[in-house]
Amino acid sequence: MASEEHRPVVILYQHALLGEGIAKFLRARAGVEATLGSVFDPQEVESALALDPAVVIFESNDPFQRSGLVSRIPDAVLIDVSTVVARGSVLTPGVAGLEHILQAVRESTSTVAS
Repeated sequence: MASEEHRPVVILYQHALLGEGIAKFLRARAGVEATLGSVFDPQEVESALALDPAVVIFESNDPFQRSGLVSRIPDAVLIDVSTVVARGSVLTPGVAGLEHILQAVRESTSTVAS
């Protein structure tokens, strides 16, 4: 289990470009380093969840995977980017989605120590 003061941010992706892009965005905008893993690699998912993350950003069209994450890490903030990226125009939801992700990460990682 990770330290209570520094619970990590985890990104579980279907598309590496999206996962790496979100990680780079968080690093540039918030100074947050994220652990990345493919949702298709059970070992990567298990290793990432074993870190007891504060935030899990994930990309999945599988509702069973979503409910599995909730039961595995009930106190983590879960952000499903597949709903942000897959609907509407690419620009408007994408930009708003990244800002919402950034806000959730900042709030979740700053309140962990309280």
